[in-house]
Amino acid sequence: MFAAACAALGWTAGGAVRQYGSDLWAWWAALRLVRSGRYDVVVVDTMDRLADTEPGRLAALEMLRCAGVRLLVARDGTDTADPVGAGLVASLLTV
Repeated sequence: MFAAACAALGWTAGGAVRQYGSDLWAWWAALRLVRSGRYDVVVVDTMDRLADTEPGRLAALEMLRCAGVRLLVARDGTDTADPVGAGLVASLLTV
């Protein structure tokens, strides 16, 4: 999904960060890559890939939002660069 979504948008896929469990260390690693200027978009297959719990997913979304990182969820097409995608993420964070 990740590689296909990047290819469909004409992007070159960058590095991949994988995480297992409920800690958010992988998101901090991804944000360091973004902040270093190497990447400006984070692509995940599904929203569930953000974390294995709902509180974890919300924490990851908030982390990405605060860092100004564009998030693309490949399977459902959610893109925070789009007003609809940005609104969806904002609504999740205000619940």
